[in-house]
Amino acid sequence: MTPPALKSHTPQRVLITGVSNPLGAEVARRLATQVPTLFGCDVADPVSAVEAMDFVHADTRHAVIGKLVRQLHIDTVVHMAVKVDSHGDDRTAHETNVIGTMNVLTGCAGPSSPVRRLVVKSSQALYGASPAYASFVTEDAVGSDRLAYGLRRDLLEMEQLAQEFSLRTPGCRVCILRLGYRVSEGTTLGQYLSLPIVPTFAGFDPRLQLLHEDDAAEALVRSALQDHEGAFNVAGDGIVLLSQAIGIMGGKAAPVLPFYGRWIGRLALRVIGIDMPGHLTDVLTFGSVADSAKLARTFGWKPAYSTRAVMDSLARGKEAEVIESPSPPQEYELQVYLQRRRRRRLAVDGHRGTATLTLRQ
Repeated sequence: MTPPALKSHTPQRVLITGVSNPLGAEVARRLATQVPTLFGCDVADPVSAVEAMDFVHADTRHAVIGKLVRQLHIDTVVHMAVKVDSHGDDRTAHETNVIGTMNVLTGCAGPSSPVRRLVVKSSQALYGASPAYASFVTEDAVGSDRLAYGLRRDLLEMEQLAQEFSLRTPGCRVCILRLGYRVSEGTTLGQYLSLPIVPTFAGFDPRLQLLHEDDAAEALVRSALQDHEGAFNVAGDGIVLLSQAIGIMGGKAAPVLPFYGRWIGRLALRVIGIDMPGHLTDVLTFGSVADSAKLARTFGWKPAYSTRAVMDSLARGKEAEVIESPSPPQEYELQVYLQRRRRRRLAVDGHRGTATLTLRQ
């Protein structure tokens, strides 16, 4: 028997996890103008002030996140507390991506849960990298045969949890976005490509596919506001070879890293200040290109920046126009003050619950 179709859902009360990083802050700024009530949570303060967002210090690795979802009567969760560009701390990445996601899903589950929409930020790193792969990796190219080539097992487990939740919870639409590799200033890949002399793996010139920060934020916002379900690759059109990317940045390639024993290459990069995650080492050897046709068909939208345009933007130093610099302490204090004023005003006007809620972990 085919289950009845879900009614269209218009977000009213949205929670963003992992809001303290630049991408999370950008998503919050955009959603703040499009939803009536917005909350953000993270273990650290947001990098910039968003007056219309109420911020709560909360760690998704703790069960309190479920209490937060229910007490705030959240109907839409944008789960961005996911580590991808981590540096060797596999335990922290697993706790954040797997245990944290389990706690979020627990808060979204059950007949009493108000959540009707869940967006999960994942990554193209889920696929790993291999010379045996097809030219374009599609969304269904995930399986145990990829474990030997840099597959992020924690991301795979995280997505499996989200997909199982979707099957068990027909009243909640789940959308998973596998974001492409980004090269903004704070990313490891961006730092690597910005070196004046770039060590590369001898004998390899891999294909790279990139995603602009602006397009990553737009994809997450559209997923929160629309009702599409399933997993989607999100990456810019076209590719650049690693040698071309280095040339665009004005650097010089130095093919000195050994292919066998790529961990040696990681140690060499660490000596010059680049702590390269293992999955990126495989990408810089074999390359990785994902097919985003499903995204374009379903959303009627695709990233505005091609891979080449992303590299040109990085070379011109334009990323700062998309992601603002962190707010000074005074600005963050101003944000807190304005939020308190707004909550008092709502309380006076007769609104209940969220304006005066104090969450104790």
